[in-house]
Amino acid sequence: MFQVIATVVLIAALAAPALAKEKAKGKANGGEFDFKKTSQFIREMEGRPDFPVATVIANDYVYTLLAMGEKIDAGRQNAIIVNVKLGQQKNGGFTPDKTNKNASILYTDVALETLSLLNAGNAIDRAKVKSFAASLKNADGGFGFSQEAKKSSLATTYYAVHVLKAVNGIDAVEKAKTVEYVKAFAKKDGGFGPEKGTGVANARSTYMAAYVLNALGALDEATAKKAVQFLEKTPYLDKKSKERPDLDEQLYAIRALREVGAGNRVDKAIALNFMKRLYIKVNGGFGPLEGYGSTPDSTTTALRILSEIGKAKGAVPLVAKR
Repeated sequence: MFQVIATVVLIAALAAPALAKEKAKGKANGGEFDFKKTSQFIREMEGRPDFPVATVIANDYVYTLLAMGEKIDAGRQNAIIVNVKLGQQKNGGFTPDKTNKNASILYTDVALETLSLLNAGNAIDRAKVKSFAASLKNADGGFGFSQEAKKSSLATTYYAVHVLKAVNGIDAVEKAKTVEYVKAFAKKDGGFGPEKGTGVANARSTYMAAYVLNALGALDEATAKKAVQFLEKTPYLDKKSKERPDLDEQLYAIRALREVGAGNRVDKAIALNFMKRLYIKVNGGFGPLEGYGSTPDSTTTALRILSEIGKAKGAVPLVAKR
């Protein structure tokens, strides 16, 4: 009997350090998510014979793995860099994939972020990128989506200014005109919406407007204060809100608060609880809405949010805020 007890005690003693280490590991990432499963979910795309097939897929892969503190082997990095470079067209812009020849400001922004995350920002012709973004400028102060789709919008103006700032080309913006254009999207409740005049404000448009105004040195205190007042009524700050939270809007709400100098107002608990509800334990991915299945894109957005609130392992630089 004594021998059996002694053996049990010995096993417990030997197991204690391992258990303690496992508990510490759980505390380190909050124990809320199994990032090993998340990694396996994202790395499933490596099995595609045409990987990385598209600009967005490459971006999802790179950002998510780095956000979880993982390394991407040199061969895989080079393949991604080459694929992204092939997407740059003669006009300097980038396409959604190498088979498409119509460059747009959206995919140019995605491509720049991917390359920057891999420390390969100089692998492309940055002067041509500036020229492409500048070519989308319109008389109303806004920027279009592409050389084929020239109509201005708040989103495409944001992408253009973001891209120009990334390639040291902000001088290509007619600041007074662009500031006036962006301010026309302001709503009475203090936020900004995707359409001018009447309409509903949202976190995405509020962030984009704040970013452009900030980049052009035109974000005044009154505008910033009103933006915070708007965000206070959203489900990303107001726990009593009846509005259904949205994954993308959660990210933009956090970024909008940081952009207007109110980063201390970010409610990390609300964001974390929302991510827990979107987490799919079976495969480690995240869904876009509660009750939905996981996708690589929504998983990447979730990791962006977790990075913003300090719940992701990796230190991902904020090289681009899409």
